[in-house]
Amino acid sequence: MGILGVRREDKSPWERRTPLVPTDVARLVQSGVKVHVQKSPNRCFPDADFAKAGAELVDELHDATVILGVKEVPVDRIIPGKSYLFFSHTMKGQPYNMPMLRKLLDEGCTLMDYELVTDEDGVRTIAFGRFAGLAGAIDTLWALGQRFQAEGIDTPFAELRQSLDYQDLEEAFTAVRAVGKRIAQEGLPREITPLAIAVTGEGGKVWGGALEVLELLPHRKVAPAELPGWVSSGAAGRGADRDAADLHQVALVSYGPGELVEPIAAGGTYAWEDYLHHPEKYRARFGQDLPHLTAIVHGIYWAEGYPRFVLRQDVERLYANGATPRLRLITDITCDVDGSNEALVKITEPGDPAYVLDPDTWKIRSGFQGRGPVVLGVDILPAELPRDASRHFSAALVDLAPHLAKDEPFPSAHDPSVPGPLRRCLMVLRGQLTSPWDERLAEPLAAHGTARNAS
Repeated sequence: MGILGVRREDKSPWERRTPLVPTDVARLVQSGVKVHVQKSPNRCFPDADFAKAGAELVDELHDATVILGVKEVPVDRIIPGKSYLFFSHTMKGQPYNMPMLRKLLDEGCTLMDYELVTDEDGVRTIAFGRFAGLAGAIDTLWALGQRFQAEGIDTPFAELRQSLDYQDLEEAFTAVRAVGKRIAQEGLPREITPLAIAVTGEGGKVWGGALEVLELLPHRKVAPAELPGWVSSGAAGRGADRDAADLHQVALVSYGPGELVEPIAAGGTYAWEDYLHHPEKYRARFGQDLPHLTAIVHGIYWAEGYPRFVLRQDVERLYANGATPRLRLITDITCDVDGSNEALVKITEPGDPAYVLDPDTWKIRSGFQGRGPVVLGVDILPAELPRDASRHFSAALVDLAPHLAKDEPFPSAHDPSVPGPLRRCLMVLRGQLTSPWDERLAEPLAAHGTARNAS
């Protein structure tokens, strides 16, 4: 039997998650699995909890057979010949991680990626998506309160804190419920109503997590097609009943790709299969709705070659001729710079999560004050809810851990004795790229040496 190693997260001082929690480590140890846990002063569960669970605390993981982490392993900390499982962020050929991938290949390592751990239907089974949505929505409401305060507008949202300042998810939920109660009883300031929040990625885990939070507020679901008329009629006033309703609730607007893009051809209609295979036939239409939204929680998957959704020209148009638009905030959970949201020009961290984007110069200023939308682009949002996120993640991972603890988890890239989810997540085997990554990553790796492939 090999040794399962849990590494100390060291990419960011804000990263406190762990792939396995003490209760699941105890379960593994009781079943005969030997676990080494690298000591960490920052992990959300203290070292003592892992020791009580039966793990051996170590300074380094040189004796481990397979090393589990969350974020990427820094290049200078890759141990030759080791097997790793973490979020590598290399699947799209991301340039910033090609040196790490090159190092793994050169050192004869094995790499598995959580993003590729799927069931037979291709659905991911180990992920933090829900918690990205949860933390993103909590931070959205907090950031709205901060932005309104910067404008001299007092709102119930000012009572909220950033996700990382809550002990756990339930404490955050309690705080959001309290804000919802105040909105229902006292109402929102008239100058910011109707208040509409968009959530992109309908049906996805990020979208679902965000709605778990937002639906704790008194709310009304509004379809994208209804949004312009609904907001304009409310802003213009449509009787006492409508006015009162707008003051005491928020509108939640869900967007899938069919509401974010439209056919370029006149008279064309959107069809998912057509969009999937022929994205060049479509263009963004989300800009039409930006004037009617107060905040956006952006969490939809995007790939190169598809239309971008939030366009620079649409943001600039909102602020043309000195206008002060309704839109205050864009929370981008996708965190793809040069991706689907052109207002995301910088990735942020929990300690400095937001910036104001000047719509005239496209320069940014940290914080919440200034002309332009606030952009919140934290790329490790689940780390703001580390204990809850880690428990969820560990519960999905623990059943695969005994196989990973074998002396040789991967006799070959396609060995039928290896569980399907692990076969599918294997990108590199003993220094060689597996199929189809040998073809997909050959070009991105070219700048860092020649990629090798595994049969």
